[in-house]
Amino acid sequence: MQKDSETISLKKIIVDYLYHWKVFLVAACISLVCAILYMVLYPQTYEFVARIKIQEDKNLGSGGSMGLGEAAGLMKSFGLGSISGGAVNIDDEIAIMSSNDLLKKVIIRLGLNVTYKKPYSLISLYEDSPLLIIPDSLTQENLDCFVSFKIEVSKNGAVLIKMKETGKEYSFASLPAQLRVPEGVFDILYGTEGDVTKKIEKLEQKTTDSTFSLNISVSPAGWMAEDLAEAITVEEFSKNANTLELLYSDYSRKRGKDLLNTLMDEYNNSSESVKKEEGHKAMTFLDVRINGVLQELNGIERTIETYKIKNKLTDIEYDVQFYADAVKNIREKIIEYEAQNHIINLLDTYVKDPKNKYSVIPAMLSADGEKGGAISAYNEALMERDKITKSTNSVNPLSEIADSQIDKLRDGVVLAIDNARKSSQFVLNDLKSQEKAIMSKMDYVPTYEREYLDYKRQQEILQGVYLILLQKREEVALSLGQERDKGFIVDAAVAKYRPVAPRKLFAVLGFLILTIVIPMGYLFAKQQLRDLIDIYKRK
Repeated sequence: MQKDSETISLKKIIVDYLYHWKVFLVAACISLVCAILYMVLYPQTYEFVARIKIQEDKNLGSGGSMGLGEAAGLMKSFGLGSISGGAVNIDDEIAIMSSNDLLKKVIIRLGLNVTYKKPYSLISLYEDSPLLIIPDSLTQENLDCFVSFKIEVSKNGAVLIKMKETGKEYSFASLPAQLRVPEGVFDILYGTEGDVTKKIEKLEQKTTDSTFSLNISVSPAGWMAEDLAEAITVEEFSKNANTLELLYSDYSRKRGKDLLNTLMDEYNNSSESVKKEEGHKAMTFLDVRINGVLQELNGIERTIETYKIKNKLTDIEYDVQFYADAVKNIREKIIEYEAQNHIINLLDTYVKDPKNKYSVIPAMLSADGEKGGAISAYNEALMERDKITKSTNSVNPLSEIADSQIDKLRDGVVLAIDNARKSSQFVLNDLKSQEKAIMSKMDYVPTYEREYLDYKRQQEILQGVYLILLQKREEVALSLGQERDKGFIVDAAVAKYRPVAPRKLFAVLGFLILTIVIPMGYLFAKQQLRDLIDIYKRK
């Protein structure tokens, strides 16, 4: 009986809905029109894909290939790596590729922050726009609001410009022209093909045969970069490869390809710029240190010369041959650790100098000897702070947070340097104790010979440091001279064969929802409302 009642109830519901077949018919007609309009009016949108391989920087100084003999061995023992070496961090490269600063450069280069639409059209023009509006560099940088224009060009070439925000009108006898408004300065010219920079160079001088109008809006490049960051997908192509895959959808085939190709090009340009900037800073730092060590070396050589003349020493090297053979191994180790201490002291002086508070610590003098150490973390934090400072104002809370983090990391760097000094000094003291023990057994060695050896050892330490710094400078110079893109373009941007929109499935689903679900919901709500009214009247 229960089953029969449920069947009767279901039939009643169906009959009740069929009673209102006109509602479903009207909904079907409306949904069919909407589906047809969607398929006809919605522009065909394609997905574009490009791939770029992030290449590792080569270590120019590995294996002592620079021909500097013992200096290469000392450098290796000190743990001083080349500034150009290091493995690729894919997550960092993805962040750079999706950064607002890089995308802003792409937008400005292609002029994507300026949209062109014909009257009553929803589709923006790309390279086929009859007119171009190009903000000057200062306006491009400082624009902080939308600026909209309606431009009408008459048959004789006269131009009428109306600002939509203010309603003000400006007129020019012909193009090109320059429009100066409170929001900035804009160059107006006839459209050509290519990048914005090329459009200016290839200005097409022509007259129009008929009157036409165009709606143009200019947006801040930074705002467009935020939207573009959400539209572009940058991900790893494979877990086992340093290759990134870039995905983007657009109804303009030319714009989609240009955007991804330009993004990869600007990524390489940006990487090269950073590399050169770091290289020049390293060269300056090394030149100062080399001059300082050279002065010390000249001083100790003059001291040795004076000492030999004063004590009438000629062939002291032969006189102390026995001693040199006895302590050879210990002295070599002492030279290594003295040189290492010198490097650590240079680094300590550089870090504690107030002028270098927010300066990157050159990697060639790193005391921690590893990529993920305290100094590397401090340098990465400084680079991140620099990005924040360039893209925001000084009162940004992010800047304060970055400064606080850098201060903490700086304390860690100071502690790491101090620990390195203590460790090195402990070993050095032990070696000197061994040397002293041997020297105590050689009372026959004259005092002047021992003093001479001390001077000689200082000379050798400074010579070792000098050669290391020269080798590091050569590495930096060679690295700056190399022309090698950070990213190797594996696949330039291409459009996939099938468009991603409009989709027939979406049209069908929309048709079904509008035809069935919405009318049923409407009828159900109407019946419920009627029941509530009846209940209210009974009371």
